[in-house]
Amino acid sequence: MPALSTPAIVLRAVNYGEADRIVTLFGRDTGRVSALARSARKSQRRFAGGLGLGAIGIAALREREGAEVLTLESFQPSSGDHIALGADIGRVAHAAYAAELVAKLCAPRQAEPAVYDWLATMLDRLARGAATAERLRVFELGLLRALGFQPVVDHCAICGTTGTEVAFRWDPDRGGAVCAGCARAGRPIGAEARLALAHLGDASLADAEDIKLAPDVNRACREALAEIINQHITGPLKSLEFIAKLSHA
Repeated sequence: MPALSTPAIVLRAVNYGEADRIVTLFGRDTGRVSALARSARKSQRRFAGGLGLGAIGIAALREREGAEVLTLESFQPSSGDHIALGADIGRVAHAAYAAELVAKLCAPRQAEPAVYDWLATMLDRLARGAATAERLRVFELGLLRALGFQPVVDHCAICGTTGTEVAFRWDPDRGGAVCAGCARAGRPIGAEARLALAHLGDASLADAEDIKLAPDVNRACREALAEIINQHITGPLKSLEFIAKLSHA
């Protein structure tokens, strides 16, 4: 069977046996796939620059008969920008979170070009600048939007009521912000957090560099988005524990 060539991002790579690696890739044309890279720890010709977290390049993949895991025949990085992540542990942590979030939210072998481009832009921004909580919030909202999971934040998800003086509760089961008149459950969410989420949802990853949230507002936004994300994934996000220790999110 001929090999498939696709732009791809390395989400995860673990050693396997004496020289091989099992790699989780997010291909622009393939979506999330797992692949066996034989002799990856020895071959610089086929895997130039290694298969590090966030590496972006062209992957040559081949189906393996009777196996879910593909064969990664080669990976040629198209950019060395991801290497700069290693100079800053905060940026590495944020890259790991972005990669893990994509891996958990995206179904296997389902092409999501918009998600690929969003993740590639996030990694590029991390390679060029500091890790910030605001950029993470923008990334989370953009990823949720691309996958059709974006919450309603600027009006009631049930009746459409708007206004900063209206009391709202946060109910992920009903789409996000719900006014007091429609609320059946959920916890209160303040106007400042809702306005911040609306602003972040309209921002690009480049815009995030000019956005500054107060710590309490960021915390409220982070917690609200975590509730939405947790509806669509199984198991904890391991990278979040590391980020929490660094106090970057």
